[in-house]
Parts: sequence; structure tokens; C-alpha cells
Amino acid sequence: MSVGAVSSLTTLASNTASSASSAASQASSLSLDFQTYLEILTTQLQHQDPTNATDPNQFTQELIMMEQVQAQINNNEAIENLTEATTSSALASGVGFIGKYVRAATENGDFSLKDSSAEIGYTLDEMASSVTVTVKDSDGNTITSFSGGTAVGDNYVTWDGTLEDGSVAEDGAYTFSVSATDSTDDDVDVKNLTALFKITAVSSASNQDGVLVLDSDSLSLLSTDVTGIYTDATKPASTTASYASAEDTATEG
Repeated sequence: MSVGAVSSLTTLASNTASSASSAASQASSLSLDFQTYLEILTTQLQHQDPTNATDPNQFTQELIMMEQVQAQINNNEAIENLTEATTSSALASGVGFIGKYVRAATENGDFSLKDSSAEIGYTLDEMASSVTVTVKDSDGNTITSFSGGTAVGDNYVTWDGTLEDGSVAEDGAYTFSVSATDSTDDDVDVKNLTALFKITAVSSASNQDGVLVLDSDSLSLLSTDVTGIYTDATKPASTTASYASAEDTATEG
């Protein structure tokens, strides 16, 4: 599963190897063409009639074509070397992401529970009197709901994976949604769903120089979608999930 605006990441990451293979195939094809030109010219020179030699103009054109092919091979090799250097440089800098937390927008509410810990966020346009955060599993089933912060502006909630029956959810991918109401039970606008992701691996994004794919267990995101990088000590302050009563949960459906 991938995160909101980067929903094509899984395909993106898997295309990296095939793109490299395609480039190598094209270079091999050009090299073969170059060898073919050499063989044709050599054969012509060996078997031409001394009394009726190859037209100099034709010979010159063939030489020019051969040089063009060689130039194309050299250009492709230079581009491939530059791409490899850029990728290596990006990956080297990307090592710094591993083990840290990154914040990214998640349009679909995707987030990852890692080591029984997840931190999710949202923005309220105005003060709310009640905020309910609903968590669903990868099959879309509601597994728990709890109260969130009601302050105007950015709010963060930490969920330890605890479910309403006291059991603990397994680490993995989940989604969340947020609903809020004011003191008159009117809806309060909820915006900017975000999540913190603990990065476990880094790879390069296909066809996007310098862009990295950041893996957080079963979720992936692009480095260009990261809006903050944190350690355990510098993560945004958050409230702990406060669970609604069984009666409230049943009412919410």
C-alpha cells in the first residue's frame, strides 16, 4: 500500500530495475549496429572490383553513418554513467532517513503501525468540542475509534495499537479518518491528514533523478512528499488516544 498522493509508488519502485534493463538493451543494440557497419564496410573493401571501386561519395556517407552510431553509443554511455552517479549520490544521502520518522500528507488516511506505535495528525479550522478518530484495517473494516485533540490548528494523536477489547493490533498498514463537531453539533472542517512514518529502507525512484522511495514496512512514499524529519526526541507533541465508551462506539457504528 502506498501513501495518498504517491499511490503509484509500488509500481514506480518496481519499474526501476526494468528501466535499467531497457537502457542496457538499447546500448547493446546500438553496439551491434556499429559492429554491423564495420563488417559491411570491411566486406565491401575486400570484395570490390579494382576496376570499379566503391563510389567515394557512398563510402564517405557510410563512414559518416558509422561515426553517428558511435557518437550515439558514447552519448548513451555518458548519460548512463551520469544517471548512476546521481542515483548513487541520492542513495548515499538517503541513508540518513533510515531509522528516523518523516511526516507526509496522506490523502487516503494511510499510516503504518510500527512497534505498536503510530502518530497521525489533522488540522481543524476552528475549535471543536468533540473529535473522533476512526481506524480501519487493510480490508476496510473498522477496528477501533478514539477521541482526538480539539484545538484549532494542527493536532497529533499517538495510537499504541490498542483495540477497544483490550487486544493489540498487529504492526502493518491501516487507514484513519477524522470527524469533528462543535458545541452545537455542527460539523467542523478537518483538513491535512498527515502521518509520521518510521523509515526502514531507501531506494531510488525510477525515472526521477535524485528522488528516493522511502519504505515504512508495508507503505512507501517519495522523498519529495516529506514535510518534516524527526527523531524519537523531536517528534511533534501529541495526545494519547482516548477511547470512547462501548456505548459511544456502538452509536457511532
